[in-house]
Amino acid sequence: MLRLHGFSASNYYNIAKLALLEKGVPFEEVVVYTGAGPHYRPDFLELSPLGKVPCLETELGFLTESRCIVDYIERTTEGPALYPSSAFAQAKLLELTQIIDLYLELPARRLLINLFSRKPPPERIADEVLEQVTRGVNAVRELAKFDGFLLGDQFSAADIAGVIHFPVIRQILKRVLGKDPLAALTGLDDYLARHELRPTVQRVRADLVANYPVFMQHLQTSYGIGTPPAK
Repeated sequence: MLRLHGFSASNYYNIAKLALLEKGVPFEEVVVYTGAGPHYRPDFLELSPLGKVPCLETELGFLTESRCIVDYIERTTEGPALYPSSAFAQAKLLELTQIIDLYLELPARRLLINLFSRKPPPERIADEVLEQVTRGVNAVRELAKFDGFLLGDQFSAADIAGVIHFPVIRQILKRVLGKDPLAALTGLDDYLARHELRPTVQRVRADLVANYPVFMQHLQTSYGIGTPPAK
């Protein structure tokens, strides 16, 4: 059986988890937090060379990086297809997911320390993040549609990226900067509301809510950052 290492408060972990749930693949979850190294779980570096989650344990060995994990799941398991059939359509899907990862989620991730510490970022960082995210939003607006699925006529790996990442990006930017560049994506709110009704997405959300206080306690205990969860 496949074993997915990570934690449910991680959006990249949830990318891999939602792919497994959508495919209907049996898997076991193994809770491990980021920060492998001298401060936490140095042994995890034997499974994940950068100490990152998610990490997928297979019969052949371990895989890291959520996009690689989703690709492996799609190519080796039965269940509903997460990729379109043609090579060009698959490339367009990967183009869109990479833009979401690199030009929306990654810039917003720079503000996580500010979200957890509740301290504003330097003005230079705030400006850079907004500029990068705005560029990403403009690209997504050209590549995706929000009246059904992001690409094509069925739920795909692109929708997994959108459903998982868009809410996280919005939360970070709104809470840290008081801005929502994603509001420029016409139809995004309705798109997200529709897909929140999927049982697989509801499972991921429920597990995230349950794990978040534990994750915050881990940050506080291990690194002295974040606000301890209320008792």
